[in-house]
Formats: sequence, C-alpha cells, structure tokens
Amino acid sequence: MTPSTSHSIHNIQMLRAVAAMMVIMHHMLPHYQAMGETVAVIDLISQWGFAGVDIFFVISGFIMAYTTLNKERTFSNAKIFFKHRIFRIYLGYWPFFLLMLLSLYYINSSKLDTLDIIGSFLLTNADMFKLVLPVSWSLSYELYFYALFLFTFFFTVKQLHTLIPLFSLFILSLVLITFSNPELPQSFFYSPFILEFFSGVLLYMYRRSLMRYWLLPLSLLLIVVAYGYGISYETKNGLFRVLTFGTGALFVVLFVLILEEKQLFIAGKKIEVIGNASYTLYLSHLIIIQLFFFSGLRNFFTSEGFLTPLLGWISLISLCLIFSVVYYEKIEKPIYQKAIKL
Repeated sequence: MTPSTSHSIHNIQMLRAVAAMMVIMHHMLPHYQAMGETVAVIDLISQWGFAGVDIFFVISGFIMAYTTLNKERTFSNAKIFFKHRIFRIYLGYWPFFLLMLLSLYYINSSKLDTLDIIGSFLLTNADMFKLVLPVSWSLSYELYFYALFLFTFFFTVKQLHTLIPLFSLFILSLVLITFSNPELPQSFFYSPFILEFFSGVLLYMYRRSLMRYWLLPLSLLLIVVAYGYGISYETKNGLFRVLTFGTGALFVVLFVLILEEKQLFIAGKKIEVIGNASYTLYLSHLIIIQLFFFSGLRNFFTSEGFLTPLLGWISLISLCLIFSVVYYEKIEKPIYQKAIKL
C-alpha cells in the first residue's frame, strides 16, 4: 500500500482510510466470528475486505504520477524521488516487522523456521506465507513499481504519454500469455497487480478528459458489476482478481475524484487524519489483533448474542485507529521528515 505523501487530494485520503479499514475488517473476521453471533453486513464486507489492497495499488499509481510528472526530468530529482520512497517504506515498516518478529519468537518460535526472515526484512519476498508480517507482501510490489517509475525521470512528459500506455500493454501481453499457457511460470515482475499501479498512472495522465458528470453513474455501474463478478466468482487471486476487484478499484478512484473535482462531495478533515495514518494502520493492525487475542479481550467479549461481540469488534477497530493515528503523528511522521533531510 502507498504511504501518504505531502500532497493531498481530500477524497483520495478518504479512500486510503476506507481501503485500510477494509483490510483490517478482513483480518478481524475470524476473531469477530469467534466472539459469537455476527452482523451479516459486517460479515460480507469483511469477507471481501482484501480488495482494499487493490484500491491501494491504484491510488499508488495515481499519486506517484500526481507528485512526480510535474517535476523537472533530471537525475537529481530521480534520486530524491527514490530516496524519499525508500525511506517512507522501510522506516514505516521496520518497527512493525521487529515487533512481529519478537511476538512470534515468544508466542510461536517454531513458526520462524518456516519464514524468510531476511526476505521479510528487505521486502524481497512477496509470498505472504513466508513473511514475518504477512501484509508486507504488497510492499514488495510497491517497491518494484517505484523502481519502474524511477525510469520515467529519463523521459519527457510528452514521451511518457506514449511510453506508459505501451509499457502497460506490454505487461498486459505478458500476463495474458502466461495465463493462456499454464506451463509457463508465473513471475513477480509481470504480475497482474502491476496493471493496477499503471491503471492509476493512466488515470492521472488522462484525468482532464475523465472529469465528466456523465461518468459518475457509469463509474458506479461498473463498480457494482466489477465487484459483483468478483464476489460471485470468488476471484481472490491472479488475473481474475485484477479484472474484477482491480477494475472496481479503478472506477472507485475515478468516482471519488470526479466528486471532488465537481465539488459534489469533499472528504472532511477527520477522515483525512485516518487516511494520513493508513500506512501505519495497515502495518500495525495484525499486531494489535494478536494483542487483543492473547490479552484475553477476545474471550471477554465472547457471548451468545450479537451485541457483546459487536462491542468487541468496535473496541478492536478503535484500538487500531487510535494507535495508528497517534503513532503516525508522534513517531513515524517526525522520523521520516528528519530522515529525508539527511
């Protein structure tokens, strides 16, 4: 997922918060169900909450284009871009990697033998089942996208309007060739997820033509259709996930951008605060969920009715939100701001 940048589009920040909450709800679901009777709507949203990651990927592509394509195309700016992105990813990630590593050491040390600790630390392994902090699989894709995007600094913006669509088609071709021939190996380097990043880039590049009132109902229809197909066919991985939840994510981002552009709806500051801390929220919530379980709080909220488990669910979400906002504002943000001045 994309760490917040200093440039803010209000509705994009809101969407960061929503996407992070979707992922949290998805990982909370087994604990919520274990506490007792659940609310059907929460169950449904939580089951498909992993699709928040697809929204993050589209946002990441959009924001990278938004914050860099207006900059002078120089080697110096390329270095600054990459340094800032590297600092933002790793300085935000490493504290929670270490906390989870310590947690596993004391709670389930035998599991460490099955994990790629070095690959987890460096974010060079995208297999969530081999990672100390499972959600960090998406950060490997973020870093790869940043490495690809670094090359945009060596071309003019006019050239990029040709090269980026062509490169996106090239990745799509590799994905389709691999999909149509099961004997060919899958590759991290042309994963379907890369298409989600570049769909966000293309959305930014052609945004002026897309800020139209008539695209609001069309986007809404396509969101319903895309998510409907994704849920109906349970497309949780690979190309079909990108074609359904990835397409839905693209039109969700377009929808909220049009709302803001036309001043039909602009997110408030309170939701933006959560959006700013969404990277922290994404990285920290598994540790907080673990703490909720081992502290006995899950058992405390276990009941035969639905009200007590619902209070437990609300309490856990509140813990995640409060910690993330405070940690981001008081620790993570100041560290990053000092680091980029080095």
